[in-house]
Amino acid sequence: MVAGPRVVVIAAGDGVRSARSARLAAHYGVPRLPAVDVLLKRHALPADGYVIDSSLHLLDRVAGSGGLLPALAFADLVVLVRDAGWSGADETCRLLRYYEARGVLVGFPPQVPDREVIEAVDAALRGRTAPDPPAPPEPGEVCRACPAPGGP
Repeated sequence: MVAGPRVVVIAAGDGVRSARSARLAAHYGVPRLPAVDVLLKRHALPADGYVIDSSLHLLDRVAGSGGLLPALAFADLVVLVRDAGWSGADETCRLLRYYEARGVLVGFPPQVPDREVIEAVDAALRGRTAPDPPAPPEPGEVCRACPAPGGP
């Protein structure tokens, strides 16, 4: 049996991002997890899939302190909801280029219908090649199983 999707929804605006994350999680019957719980508090990830809700600034903060954690490194799809003010010129683009190079980044305008995002997630699941993420590191331990941005 194939586990549910491992999706990360990224956007600067809390309202659009949170609503989109909640609808995707409900559609797939997986939990919606705030990124702060996964990235900073290091809560365990459900084995049966999840939707992580993250801001661009939080990703930048975490990546600056040691790279991606398994929740992000092993995502089936990273959904970037491009807000009206998105320029693509900030530091976070380094992370987005990493996802783009892996072929797991897809960008949508905020008004795109859910069915288009769901079609992209379904396609990512059909092409899933990433292994299951390793167990989260213990507090203070560095995650060495995660590919670093710009790495292989």
